[in-house]
Amino acid sequence: MLKKLVLVVAAMAAACASQPKAAAPAPSPAPVAPPAAELARSGLAVAAEADVTLTDSSRSREIPVHVAYPEGAGPFPVIVFSHGAGGSGQTFKALARFWATHGFVVLAPTHADSLAGKGKDPTLEAVRETVNDAAQDPKGWENRARDLAFVCAATAAIEGRIPALKDKLDPARVGVGGHSYGAFSAELLAGMTVDLPKGGAKAKSFADPIPKAFLLLSPPGKGQQGLTEKSWTAVDRPLMVVTGTLDKGVKGQDPSWRFDPYQLSPPGGKYALFIEGASHLSLTGLAAEPGTAVARAKGKASSTAEEEIEIFKDVKIASLAFWEAYLKNDANSKAFLASDALMTESGGKAQLLRR
Repeated sequence: MLKKLVLVVAAMAAACASQPKAAAPAPSPAPVAPPAAELARSGLAVAAEADVTLTDSSRSREIPVHVAYPEGAGPFPVIVFSHGAGGSGQTFKALARFWATHGFVVLAPTHADSLAGKGKDPTLEAVRETVNDAAQDPKGWENRARDLAFVCAATAAIEGRIPALKDKLDPARVGVGGHSYGAFSAELLAGMTVDLPKGGAKAKSFADPIPKAFLLLSPPGKGQQGLTEKSWTAVDRPLMVVTGTLDKGVKGQDPSWRFDPYQLSPPGGKYALFIEGASHLSLTGLAAEPGTAVARAKGKASSTAEEEIEIFKDVKIASLAFWEAYLKNDANSKAFLASDALMTESGGKAQLLRR
């Protein structure tokens, strides 16, 4: 019996040895960073726009929201974008429409500090006054954070108000961004803490769990609006900071001051884009409109529309790659963010840092 078993095992072993080995599965192709110029183009989808008003009954607060969205089946990731002091949800239409053509729904609320509808002209003096008021208004900080948190959670309400978006917003893929005071507001949801003035709470947090990633155009650094060296220690979600060589703080801080959210937050998924010649306004795209000339710095010539268009193109490229990487989990976009493609495309004028 034992002899027969040995013979059977030997026969099976010989049969297996005679079979050709199955070919190993081919490795998946490595992610390829798309050309920077390709990211700067509008997508193929058509962007539509709508305006709705949401009601936060807990505060008796009505929040106007400008919506830019693509045509298509969806579901689409959502970007909630916060305007700067004195602005409105209508201010960033150029960015909103660009992102929408690439398959994102952009929700841009108008905060209570907006000059729109208040009978005030959005002059430079009026905006500066609003900025100064904002820097000392913790109640305003809280209301902005609550506006953004409410809109982040209102995807179903948006779908109900805009029939073309029914069942097309993905509540599991939400990002938050902002410019200037709007960037500060976005960071509050990311877990950035602030020291409230006049005996208020220290290291106050307004963190919200819904957003997955944060885009900060010209954010403030420490020493202003309750921000300290430790304000970003709990910001562990992906973020990108964007600023430029002419983007000084309101108190004359060097543009590098705006890198604090990038440098003082835990590493991992953190990016900083530094653009030569970019001012505070350059990042919005408003200065890139044909025929517009914007003072670059005291004593220097104004930027031409062509120069501003190139700066804004870099903002579009980097921001789109960031949203694609962290709201769509796109491997090629992550490869782009890990490369020097943008620096090469911009002739060395746009430097993308990462940690």
